[in-house]
Amino acid sequence: MSDATPGPPRTGAYRPRPGRQRAHRPLSITGLPSDEDVASQPHTGEAADRFTLWTPEQIEAETRTVRLDISFREALKVRDQAEMIIAAMRLIIEKTREHDIGSIRQRIEARREADSLRRVLARFNGKVPHGDSAKKKPIQRQHNP
Repeated sequence: MSDATPGPPRTGAYRPRPGRQRAHRPLSITGLPSDEDVASQPHTGEAADRFTLWTPEQIEAETRTVRLDISFREALKVRDQAEMIIAAMRLIIEKTREHDIGSIRQRIEARREADSLRRVLARFNGKVPHGDSAKKKPIQRQHNP
């Protein structure tokens, strides 16, 4: 009996899904590179900067300035905010020490960490971060017996 005999069509849990994205798909140059595309980039160090996945306009937009809003109304909140800032800065410092990913990616990822800190600080101080929409209050209905 030959191993090449056709069997029933594949069914069940191991059947590939139609339209599933493959790992060898081409890179999209219209938007920002996906995390998968960035992780699969073969270049390291200075070569990562020469063969970057971002356009100059995208680099400019992804590395713009981040402004932090700190409240000094209560001493405990000041300390909590300072601890959040110190923890985020440690992450940023570690990110800038990863020389293999290239300076462009270091700057983009460091800015993302700082923007995350900005959002956390805004929520901590009872504000809505810029770019987020405020939650709508649920409508309270009266029950008529």
